Amino acid sequence: MSRLPLVSTETADAEQADLLAEVQRQLGRVPNLYAAMANSTATLRGYLNMRDALTRGKLSARIREQLALLVASENSCDYCVAAHSMRAGRMGFTEEAIAATRAAHADDPHADAVLQVAREVLRSRGRVDDRFIDSARERGVSDAELSEVVGHIALNVLSNYFNHVAQPELDFPPAEPTKGNTMNAKWRKATEVALVDGYSLLDRNGQPVRTIDDVEVSIEGGFLHVKIAESTEIQVVSAPAVALVTYRPEA
Repeated sequence: MSRLPLVSTETADAEQADLLAEVQRQLGRVPNLYAAMANSTATLRGYLNMRDALTRGKLSARIREQLALLVASENSCDYCVAAHSMRAGRMGFTEEAIAATRAAHADDPHADAVLQVAREVLRSRGRVDDRFIDSARERGVSDAELSEVVGHIALNVLSNYFNHVAQPELDFPPAEPTKGNTMNAKWRKATEVALVDGYSLLDRNGQPVRTIDDVEVSIEGGFLHVKIAESTEIQVVSAPAVALVTYRPEA
């Protein structure tokens, strides 16, 4: 049960009713997140206004959806992961592409660069090393888009954190949980993984590199999963991004 009451048409005052009617018009329904957020018309109005402004920016609808899914996954917001997985599927994303997005990767080099820099902004709390910015620019991300990346992170952090506090009941098809994910794939040790131009992995210091040594790898669903031995994080790149994998001889 939601920790905050869900505002309905029966319980809403005039201002709440107007905002919920706008949500209904935009989305065709009023998800529980919005019904809970309507407890404060200032919060809901601010969220809707910011979202509306960002839809008029430079980033495409597909990349905006990918950013929302990535941020939700990074913040372990199962509600928003479910919502944006469903929406991504309706936009034509495959299950593999959705999984890759949650790991900050995409087949398209521009989208991949946006996701990579967005994840670093999240994890560094905005204190991004110059190399991430330079790498994004080299792959075609404009200064306007970099600015919008931060805006979309702020927008989605708001919805993620609100869900953590309010805990509205899930009213979307559940997605793979964001907590405690494990892979059942067969892992092999690799002495080197090299990517083609325009793609990168994060090394042991969190820096983007095209070549990384001494890692564990697994191939599943057309994607290469890469795990640094001392880390629990799994990085994912699409098969076309991989130039070379050199496996360590089996013992």
